Amino acid sequence: MPRAPRLLITLGDPLGVGPEIAAAAKKAFPHARLVGPRAFHADIETACEALPKRRGPCAEAGAAAMAALRMAAGMCQGGEADAVVTAPISKEALKLAGEPFPGHTEFFAKVCAVRRPVMAFSAGDLFVSLVTIHIPLKRVPMAVTREAVLSAIERTDAALREWFGKSRPHIAVCGLNPHAGEGGIFGREEIKVIGPAIEEARKKNIDATGPHPADSLFAKRDFDGAVAMYHDQGLVAVKALAWKTAVNVTLGLPFVRTSPDHGTAFDIAGSGKADPTSMIEAVKLADRIVRAKAKGNLF
Repeated sequence: MPRAPRLLITLGDPLGVGPEIAAAAKKAFPHARLVGPRAFHADIETACEALPKRRGPCAEAGAAAMAALRMAAGMCQGGEADAVVTAPISKEALKLAGEPFPGHTEFFAKVCAVRRPVMAFSAGDLFVSLVTIHIPLKRVPMAVTREAVLSAIERTDAALREWFGKSRPHIAVCGLNPHAGEGGIFGREEIKVIGPAIEEARKKNIDATGPHPADSLFAKRDFDGAVAMYHDQGLVAVKALAWKTAVNVTLGLPFVRTSPDHGTAFDIAGSGKADPTSMIEAVKLADRIVRAKAKGNLF
């Protein structure tokens, strides 16, 4: 009988809801291991009582969250674990702690030397990946390159084939501009960049279509996976359609990494109001992917 996947759960920002939802996920998956500040290991259920009474970003909490991430990354790279499920962190707290990373995806890409990681979101039959991640909107057009679009399409295709058993997934690619540029009237990125990337993907036997207007694409849902050009273009749809069950998964890493699709929720931390559904779904997905890889499905 194959062994259970070796899963790590980081506790995220210790002043947020991370410790609470991590504890709930640990109960649901006893074979998972918690990674975080030593104080939490003894009694995670009551650990919030020992935290500072303030709620909000601070340098100490940012440093603690990053220490857990570095520990988890090292364990995965060293072969001690198969996957890491990350509880929410505060980007502001990381900045206060002097950390240069705007999020989990960028951190893991750096430590794993992955040039083009892809942020994706999974919820039931909904799968959405992003070409760009945490950058200002004014920088998005420059970052939407043919190489970046093609990489997102390829990684999405591989994930749907190998993790979800789609033999030839249909991948719908969003345009960047309103109405996908309307033939160049509202912008030419669809003509010069996105369209050629789709054609290149099709030459590699990937069933990619588009560029599609994003406003109507997600209403139809007639695809196996969608590729959005920027953060909110994809995330507004994901959070509207699957607020509690969506899971963030990073494509392109040498190990599995998932995360709940919500933030630190400082305002309710320690109150018992945190909903662990997305965190539990994140552990469930990591477990599923590791088991699929063990059967020979490598990404």
